[in-house]
Amino acid sequence: MSINELIQQMTPLYNKYRESKNKITGAESLEIMWNIGDILKSYIEQNKIAPHNLFWSVYGNAEGTKNIAKKSYITREFQNRCHRIRRIFKSKEQIRKELPNLNSFTTFREAMPFFDEGKYKFKGKEREDLLVLLNSEFQPKKILEKIKVLQREKIGIKNPRTQRLHEVEKEKQIFINFYNFIYKISSIGNYHLCLNEIGNVDLDYIKILSKNTSALSQEGLKIFDFNVPNDLKTPWKEFSEMIKKLITQKDPKTRRRFRRLISAERIVRLADMLYGLLSEENYKSFTKRL
Repeated sequence: MSINELIQQMTPLYNKYRESKNKITGAESLEIMWNIGDILKSYIEQNKIAPHNLFWSVYGNAEGTKNIAKKSYITREFQNRCHRIRRIFKSKEQIRKELPNLNSFTTFREAMPFFDEGKYKFKGKEREDLLVLLNSEFQPKKILEKIKVLQREKIGIKNPRTQRLHEVEKEKQIFINFYNFIYKISSIGNYHLCLNEIGNVDLDYIKILSKNTSALSQEGLKIFDFNVPNDLKTPWKEFSEMIKKLITQKDPKTRRRFRRLISAERIVRLADMLYGLLSEENYKSFTKRL
């Protein structure tokens, strides 16, 4: 199966999700995303491709595809979430059995670390109690509050002195400032006005910055050499220098600390926002999802 054929399989399901996500239950959203994840899982296993490489290819930003136009607007963040859901649930029947009354997908999304394989996965009574909470008649806001408590208790920093997160506090603030800046530009609604806000920042440079921003989201992703132009202005310059510093460090400890403060999903979303600035077509597509 080619990438185009893969996208053709996923697109109707993706469109269905986008068009109905505010009208359907969380359980129904999970089933649609499980279907997409199942398609991705089959392709990954059959072609022995790394998931993040496939997600780039589907989104149309992969290296080594110079003869391929932009493929789709199914973001890597969404693909990754669907793939995770497929790994969590062996079947859609399991979703129906365990989460029959899940009202809000957002509540499950926030609880996903407790379902993923790994040290935070809940088992036994902890898992049963979490399912009861997600299926409860509480308002989503109340459920989210309880999940946040669980996150602090189970995932929160056990020993702040050994984490040394204060060492990346400056980088965290630079990221937040730049994220808000790009979000504001992306929210203008007019690509030509958006270009005025970008100013003299070269679009090819923004493309490389987008890729290197994405590379910060997890270890092992390809990074691209780039030089920060001397005439680049803040916040572009400040953010670019921060990205270059983090991705080029041989020791991954600082990057891991940074991701404790800024989630991988937020990093990927900023990378996608930057990619949305590269053309009017990209911009219109991305702003539909804001």
